[in-house]
Amino acid sequence: MGGHCSACLPWPWLPSKGFELLRVSPPSAQAQAQSQASGDAKLREHDMPVEVVKSQINSEQLSKKQLKKQAHREGRGERKEQKKHQKQATALESALTTLSSALAEHLLQGSSGAGLPPGDSPSSHSEALPRRLCETFGTPAGRYRELPLAHGPSPAEGLAILGSSLLRPEKYGAKFLPQEYSLLHKIWVLLKGDVTGAGVLDIGAGNANCAVLAASILGLTVVCVERESPRVELRAEEQLPPGLRRRVIRVESDIEDFDTRALAEVAAAHGLSRFVLVAKHPCGIGVDRSIDCAVLLRSSPLAKVSSETCRGAMPVLVGVVMATCCTNKLSLDDFRETRVPEFCKLNSSTLPSSCHGDATGQEALVRAVEVMSRCSAWRSASGSDGNAICPEQVRWAELFEDHLQALRLRRLAEAFGDSAEVRFAPRECTLQDRCLLAAEPPMPGGLLAHSERFRDEEFLACLRNGVLALLAETGGGPIDCRPKGLKSSKYGFDYTEEMPPD
Repeated sequence: MGGHCSACLPWPWLPSKGFELLRVSPPSAQAQAQSQASGDAKLREHDMPVEVVKSQINSEQLSKKQLKKQAHREGRGERKEQKKHQKQATALESALTTLSSALAEHLLQGSSGAGLPPGDSPSSHSEALPRRLCETFGTPAGRYRELPLAHGPSPAEGLAILGSSLLRPEKYGAKFLPQEYSLLHKIWVLLKGDVTGAGVLDIGAGNANCAVLAASILGLTVVCVERESPRVELRAEEQLPPGLRRRVIRVESDIEDFDTRALAEVAAAHGLSRFVLVAKHPCGIGVDRSIDCAVLLRSSPLAKVSSETCRGAMPVLVGVVMATCCTNKLSLDDFRETRVPEFCKLNSSTLPSSCHGDATGQEALVRAVEVMSRCSAWRSASGSDGNAICPEQVRWAELFEDHLQALRLRRLAEAFGDSAEVRFAPRECTLQDRCLLAAEPPMPGGLLAHSERFRDEEFLACLRNGVLALLAETGGGPIDCRPKGLKSSKYGFDYTEEMPPD
């Protein structure tokens, strides 16, 4: 072999018997194809897909080391999942124990017996804790899963009409239009279909898409109260014709500073005598501050406001439509501050009389609400990818929010006479689908309109006429509400550079 092994020789040369060299020709491409076809045919004789059999063969050919690595990866993944679920189970038990202890201390005002007695089974939470929640916060008007659906009348037809008035990214519109449609119908019902001298007080209006629809389609004047307005190019009212643009008024103010005088001045300037307060998804304490504003504006509807710019009776606040959001932000808001003490103070009048105790009892109440607020995030987190939230956590989260919402509902009922809670939009549009309603009794039945079985011909006719009038004003095109200068992979748009054609 001349000192060379077969591995050192060029490919076509292989040793034969007696160390003679034999020239072997490589198989032709045609021969390889015939061999492959023959092998595939034999596999098909066993009625199994060729790809499946090949995959099985490949898996059988894995070395022991490769199989060991694969088993290790799978085992590691399973252990990781087990740890995630165990972490959630531990969090649940810890939260329930802390809450039970805080509620007992609040109810007993610091006396002995708080919390679970030694030796009690953790399962007793399911019996004792709901009872303590009812004793502390009162019985909620309804459980989340029992709340009536109220997405609006004839949604297929109504959404098609309303959607023709706006130009927005498809996914963006699919998420927000059903919410706006539902809210607009509830405003219409509270005003009894009469928009003469009527306005909307939109708390936290943001880009004012909903406000623009109320102004341009329903013919309402909308006062947008916002701490800080978005950039001009992101304000939907800037896309309206001048005649319609005047119906959207921006007031930069904290909601705590917007009082009866501010509303009376706006009302006098625009000839308004009736308002509906609307708030779409204020976070955490924003809900309670908005309710506090409504209570203040409602408390003296006939009060006289003396000033050089405004004289006359206070306009009447006829109702509230408030889609609540992010109860978990009571315990930690965007500024990483807790708002639970403020929540408890604002809602103290709606707690059962037996719960007004000393400072120790009030501190225990704050601790209890902290836990309830923090754990209410379990329901929203259950919709995220790769989460390990268990169904029991979701049920407790819903129950906690039921009790906190009950305080808000009672406060609204004290101010207006009646209040209710509904689920105002499809879950595929928003997981934050709770909506508080308030009005003088009896509560209008139209607020519960839902599905194709419920029709409101006057409302649908108003939408049609409003859209036709809008298109006539704009020259036939919809309002361009595309978020200029922004991009979003979630909603599938990029308007950071040149705007695409309509």
